[in-house]
Amino acid sequence: MKYIEALIVNAFPKNNAGGSPTGVVLNATGLNDLQMQSIAKQLDTSHTAFAFEEVTDKTGVSVRFFTRNNEILNCGHGTIAMHYARAKHLQLDGNLSLNQNIKEGIQPIQIIKEGNEFVIYLQQNEIRFTTVTEECITKILKALKIQADDLAIEMPVILASPGSNRFLVGVKSNKVLRKIEPDFEQLTQVCKEQNPIGCFIYCLDETDEKFAATARMFAPSIGVNEDIINGNSSGCLGEYLLRMNGNEHLALSVYQGQQFNQEGEVKVMVSKMNDRYHTVIGGTAVITKKLLLELHTDYP
Repeated sequence: MKYIEALIVNAFPKNNAGGSPTGVVLNATGLNDLQMQSIAKQLDTSHTAFAFEEVTDKTGVSVRFFTRNNEILNCGHGTIAMHYARAKHLQLDGNLSLNQNIKEGIQPIQIIKEGNEFVIYLQQNEIRFTTVTEECITKILKALKIQADDLAIEMPVILASPGSNRFLVGVKSNKVLRKIEPDFEQLTQVCKEQNPIGCFIYCLDETDEKFAATARMFAPSIGVNEDIINGNSSGCLGEYLLRMNGNEHLALSVYQGQQFNQEGEVKVMVSKMNDRYHTVIGGTAVITKKLLLELHTDYP
């Protein structure tokens, strides 16, 4: 019987606590799709990241991401968790820039060493924004069980895609955000019609001198009813805010995970240069478990 080592890594913790539990396999070379899907189900985290170069290769790595149900194109917290665990494994003694090769192409990664810890930064792919019809918004509201007057009117509902589509839905208060209990069947149907992975619901913190937001992510169409923390959607929100306010630079903190008592923070930095937007998401992580999982070898 063969076994493979896997890690549970909490990505985007706040003050070294909380964050999103994420599966990580540092050396997945030789695994097939069915084996990776089996590992993701055994770990029972929202997402699992698989790295395919030897862990001694510091210059680049190929990465694939699986939920409990299927493979997805990219994953923000999976990226942060995997590169944090890899930096720890390699015992990096300084900063490192490298590329990760995912199904959507190449993404630049920066690893910054701060004391004995690492902060991981991911440069997102170009983010595309598409308007959402009133008919679709009505369906989203019904699925989320909220009303039109619960929405933040200054931030219209938008479809954002750094590779995979997701709705960005701004609400006017944290009270509205906390009370949302979606009808997941209806939300899945809306997502099937419009092809996003889910809904990222956020509330801006207008009392903070810096930009901040609290958010929740619902993605039942990919098997994750509520994602504890979603980094890619946080980056989409940061660029959307910059586009709306017309500035050239923006720093945003997005706090998520409160519903699970796993509060974490995603740091977003966005800049505009020559009509092009550059969006980076960042955070640290905590390794919470090391596991030996049975590796099924009877798959084709």
